[in-house]
Amino acid sequence: MKLLIFFLLLSINAYSALHQEVEFIYEDLNRSYLLYVPKNFNEKEETDLVIGLHGYTGTASGFESQTTGGFSKSADRYGFIAIYPQGLHFNAIQNDASTYVSSWNDLASSKTNNLNGEICAVDADIYPKYPNCKSIGRCSWSSCNNDLGFIKRIIDLTKDEYKINNIYVLGMSNGGMMAQALACEYPNLFKGVVNVVGMQHKSLSCTPSEPINFIIYGGAKDTTVPPVNIKSSDGYFYEPMNNTYNNWSTKFNCKNNSIIDFQFKDRFTKNVAEFCDNNVKVISLLNHDRGHYWPGITKSVGFCHTEDQSKMNYSLCNFSTDNDWGNQFILDMLFNL
Repeated sequence: MKLLIFFLLLSINAYSALHQEVEFIYEDLNRSYLLYVPKNFNEKEETDLVIGLHGYTGTASGFESQTTGGFSKSADRYGFIAIYPQGLHFNAIQNDASTYVSSWNDLASSKTNNLNGEICAVDADIYPKYPNCKSIGRCSWSSCNNDLGFIKRIIDLTKDEYKINNIYVLGMSNGGMMAQALACEYPNLFKGVVNVVGMQHKSLSCTPSEPINFIIYGGAKDTTVPPVNIKSSDGYFYEPMNNTYNNWSTKFNCKNNSIIDFQFKDRFTKNVAEFCDNNVKVISLLNHDRGHYWPGITKSVGFCHTEDQSKMNYSLCNFSTDNDWGNQFILDMLFNL
């Protein structure tokens, strides 16, 4: 039994060691991301790039190993380069790792108001503010930095190093909000974008100026970032998923809409808008059986880091998660757009 555990740990460590942490200075701040190059990579051929974005208080390695249950295994399966950027982070109480905070500035969560008032209720939970955020209100909770430019810089650096074909971005929760913001900012850069359980704030959900393939995924039992009800359990207001789907499909002049109820591990309702400008598709996917989780995962995880990010003042991961179907499920849908 001890021998089996030894080989299991050896396998996990070898897999983890394949993730390279890359650091660089962006707008006077030290920023980083994890890079994974798939097995059987051929540097002479063009390779797709997939960017995975962690959620609020998450980490790059936590997203890969826990939130998604081993996303780099899918990189090996499909043959794409995977990149996991790290959101700007700090400890709300200095030198107290338990108060770790990280996030992405999707240009909605860093605001405190929309056209109709504040983005949170009077009794909402109030979250730590980033030290370098200025003139922010009580409802804002994310980074105020130029995270859109940071991700764009990562892409530019990767294209300088590798022959990149199609570029995709997907994210979980606040990472999903950020993925949507990237689609709005750089619609001609990405082949497709997936927002997983990351509805942007009410009346602040962006729509791109140009057509782009888009999947928005919600869990019907999600009370953290609800896809149907406007108000979350912590008192924040979010745009219903159907509103975003309708806004995008209308903007792109989609000619046909279909609604499909199906069972695959969980029960889903899928809306598909097609015959749109530039032949893009817009998809909304509601999982009736899950809450605030990545497809195929049964608990909210990803709030730790592995040895790939050993410089971070935060608890190490002491467990991993398995995902038998969720990553393949979402990637097959994305790659077939």
